[in-house]
Amino acid sequence: MANQENKDELIKWVVGKCFQKYFEMELQANSSHLPSMTSRWTDTPMHSGGFHSSTETVAIKKASATEWVEAFHSNLDCLPELHRKLIQLKYLSRSSDGKYLSDDFVYTKLNLSRSAYYILKKEALYWLGLQLTDDTVIQSE
Repeated sequence: MANQENKDELIKWVVGKCFQKYFEMELQANSSHLPSMTSRWTDTPMHSGGFHSSTETVAIKKASATEWVEAFHSNLDCLPELHRKLIQLKYLSRSSDGKYLSDDFVYTKLNLSRSAYYILKKEALYWLGLQLTDDTVIQSE
């Protein structure tokens, strides 16, 4: 069993890195950005792997981001329903000003007492962290 310091570090990693990465990957996966369609001529190759088109780069980034988001949701879906709902409401939803929803709003929405909510929140983040650290797609990005 992990000690409290390791649990706290794992929770900090999930909150500080994973959710930020989630929103970045979600944007890339859902991006409608199209690459430039104009050709460029140059005397030097763009990289050592041969031909490199901006269309391929955009497609690869989008596919990679989509795979990451799907892996994240797959790991989230492994959690118990209440843990999953808490994470979705608190960390994967944003208010109109772009901020996370308040804890008060979330625990009221989930019909939890304040103390039960904070215990459950810590548990949910820890369990999600355990799931994500074992996922090769999440760790590869």
